[in-house]
Amino acid sequence: MKTLINRKNRKSGFTLIELMVVIAILATLGMYSYGPILDHMNDGDRQLAKSNLSSIGKMLLQFKMDRSDYPCDATAETLQENNPDMDFGELKGNNSNAYFRQLFFREGNESEKPFYAKVKAGALNVKKEGDELITRGRALQGQENAMSYVMLRSRDDEMEKKSVDGTNVPLAMCSVYPSKKPYSGDKLLFDRKSFRGHVFVLSTDGSVSDLDEDRVIATDDDDAIGVLKPGDNLFPETKRGGRATSQNYLILTPEI
Repeated sequence: MKTLINRKNRKSGFTLIELMVVIAILATLGMYSYGPILDHMNDGDRQLAKSNLSSIGKMLLQFKMDRSDYPCDATAETLQENNPDMDFGELKGNNSNAYFRQLFFREGNESEKPFYAKVKAGALNVKKEGDELITRGRALQGQENAMSYVMLRSRDDEMEKKSVDGTNVPLAMCSVYPSKKPYSGDKLLFDRKSFRGHVFVLSTDGSVSDLDEDRVIATDDDDAIGVLKPGDNLFPETKRGGRATSQNYLILTPEI
């Protein structure tokens, strides 16, 4: 009888070897499913970023229809002269927040929500939408904007930033790796961490394209920072005045 009871007790539990096998199986399953699970969780963030970038595209197009240019240094000066009582903050500089503030001068553009994307790269960490306070210099403060803006370098004045021109060239992006200085079109770093290798580009025709991991690859020293694959480019590479036109494009990242 005692032998029968001992056999039953042994069958009711796991041996150490059996437990180790189960743990190994679970760990293997977790290793292979972790990436897809994170990718699925991140899908909503990617869709929202693309949708908001498209909304900004409509605002930029309306602005150009009104003023013949996208936000630039010239439009900043005109807006300040004609609207001295309206203060949304700086309207030009070395970050995209400044130029996007010009969009608030158009009636109907009072929301900061289109500038949101869940970005976390470097010193930039946008966790939630803007507070919708845009008067008294409070529009798009600090990290209330996650979108980068594309401009042109003036041929006559290296400090002047002009509106891009063309029917199918990049106009805004999400997510370029944040920088306090504008990038040149032929030298551009991307944020591969926030959207798991995806970068979104708004073109002047209003379309939003996805530069996925097939086009944006990790740099040798940091997997979170990406560059375009060799031979790939976003901007025209033709020569003009002894310099590739891609170098004339400036990409301004959000304020950090």
